[in-house]
Amino acid sequence: MMNEIDKFSYFWPNFKIKNSKQWKLSENKKFHIRELPENPADLAIDSQWPAFFPSAMCLVTTSDGSLTALEKVVGSTVVNRFPFVVALSFCTKELSDRHYARKKFTQILEKGEEISIQFIAPGKSLNKVMYVIEETEDGQTEERIKLSGLSTQKAISNSTPVFSDAYLVYEGKLVRRSKDLEGEIIFPESYFDMGSHRIYFIEIDAIQLRKDITEKHNQIAWKSLPSWQPKMRFDLMTDKIIHKDKVGIIKKYIKPFTPFYRFPVEQTADFLPDYDKNGMSVKHIKSKIEFDNDLSRYPCFYPSSIGMITSRTEDGIPNVIPCGSTTVISRNPLVIGVAIGYADINDRYSPRASLDIIRKSKKFGCGVPFINDMVLNAIAYSGNVSLKDDKQKLIHSGLQIDQDSHVPILQDLPINFECNVIKEIKLGTHVLFLGEVRKIYSRVDLDKDNSIKWFPWADIVAQGR
Repeated sequence: MMNEIDKFSYFWPNFKIKNSKQWKLSENKKFHIRELPENPADLAIDSQWPAFFPSAMCLVTTSDGSLTALEKVVGSTVVNRFPFVVALSFCTKELSDRHYARKKFTQILEKGEEISIQFIAPGKSLNKVMYVIEETEDGQTEERIKLSGLSTQKAISNSTPVFSDAYLVYEGKLVRRSKDLEGEIIFPESYFDMGSHRIYFIEIDAIQLRKDITEKHNQIAWKSLPSWQPKMRFDLMTDKIIHKDKVGIIKKYIKPFTPFYRFPVEQTADFLPDYDKNGMSVKHIKSKIEFDNDLSRYPCFYPSSIGMITSRTEDGIPNVIPCGSTTVISRNPLVIGVAIGYADINDRYSPRASLDIIRKSKKFGCGVPFINDMVLNAIAYSGNVSLKDDKQKLIHSGLQIDQDSHVPILQDLPINFECNVIKEIKLGTHVLFLGEVRKIYSRVDLDKDNSIKWFPWADIVAQGR
């Protein structure tokens, strides 16, 4: 019998890549390569993503004062800290039966300008909501909550309905025009169109977290990386890897990385609510910038995936940075969004070297990491050490690259996307780079009989499990 975890698990690929006409073997025979964009006719037949990226999922509700609506969103992500902004992407053009226009939902959202982003643990309640969304059309979106049979209550800071079974809720509204620290206008528009999708910027007003989690009786359990077993191994340059017990540039090493994330734990900031209501701890988000390192932390957990973002300096030096604000923005063309810090606020929020490199080159790569000791060490090192301090940062992380590509392609990772920057948007503390995917590199040992496994929902476990 299928358990709840298997029911929501995602496997890729579910076909033999080597038998597909869309994928060609690379000259070095290490990758299968697929070039984009696709033929519109092929896209209409099957618009599922041409390759895997580990995107988290959430449920969203909206209201215009008279109608309410329910949808699911793949790949929502926090893209800015001050103001605290989440990006949500909705299909607005008919591509196929899989990707259809969410016209009714977006109409209600744009009229009411309010939304609640919600997370329900895997189980019967999540099953009901997902089933209703899958079985009803966009025109019935205002009927979905009733059809689910689940109880709701009004959000704390707006008029949207919130599921009583949600353990975590982010409430917000369409972001307003404002200025950043440099006095430049940010968010002249609260949403924009990119190909087949419309991307909304949601400024978070309040967060609800179930009281038993706030009080640390239970924890949110998030597996932030997919599972995969490589069948071949490239020769590692072990003499080049920098370990944390060494001195010098590694003095900036802060902490290791684990894909088995728990919230809250001692190593993370506690959720500090303003009050409790209906079994939830509630925190209202202030709009002012916090310059203190501790006070500027993200106020609560938000499930996000990691992309290994690569670039190359003008003099050819390869660079890599793990980015938790990486997501697929649009399906046609296939666009990946990456949010990188530019504001000089404190040690936590300061300009990243990758920002200027990508801005100048107009290119970046996006590698898909997986649960593997070498990969985890590489994430920890490259996430804590700047290219300013270590010009061989990528090599010292232990990762190897394909020298023939336009951007560094990480040979140790199962999938890499080669992207051309087509737009950048200043958000306040971060710049959102939008990269159109031109090539996809899939390792030859990634195939139907050795696929990636991904679970896009966080779960709730007893403290200490």
